[in-house]
Amino acid sequence: MKDWKEYIESTFKPISDFKIEDKTQVGEIGIYSLTHNLTETRFDFIYPDEDWKKIGDVQFYNPKTKGWSGEFWEAEFNKTEKQRLNEFLEPALEKGWSSKDFFLNGEHYMSKVYWNKNFEGNSFRYYSNGCMGLLLFPFYWAIRKLMELNILSGMKKVIIEPINKNVC
Repeated sequence: MKDWKEYIESTFKPISDFKIEDKTQVGEIGIYSLTHNLTETRFDFIYPDEDWKKIGDVQFYNPKTKGWSGEFWEAEFNKTEKQRLNEFLEPALEKGWSSKDFFLNGEHYMSKVYWNKNFEGNSFRYYSNGCMGLLLFPFYWAIRKLMELNILSGMKKVIIEPINKNVC
């Protein structure tokens, strides 16, 4: 394996299970996307350089949730970064992941994404309301706690299956 493109080809198999959008050519947005046909999980390889020796970021999403993976950040192609990316992608590829999406008056304001299907352990938090979320943090924190305790409605739990069901 000599670059990130070969990594993708060896990791996302069979390739026929994915819809591929290659928008990495000059003048396009610079994202190479693979969307799994069954689970609908989308993987974005962002801003690869011309020879695919370096990527600007990797992220994964699923339309069933407002939550997402967070950012992998820039990486040169080498053994250490391949291992780091394998670990980053593991929930989407092999274990599954989950998200608690929080809505207030029907509007999404936060998601807590877990790297497992049990809603346990550390979570990545995604806020969709920017600076307003910082200003209203105490209010949002109290509301979220009440939703998690099922005292208030507005929380949606979502479990995303891994693309490699044979591992489960």
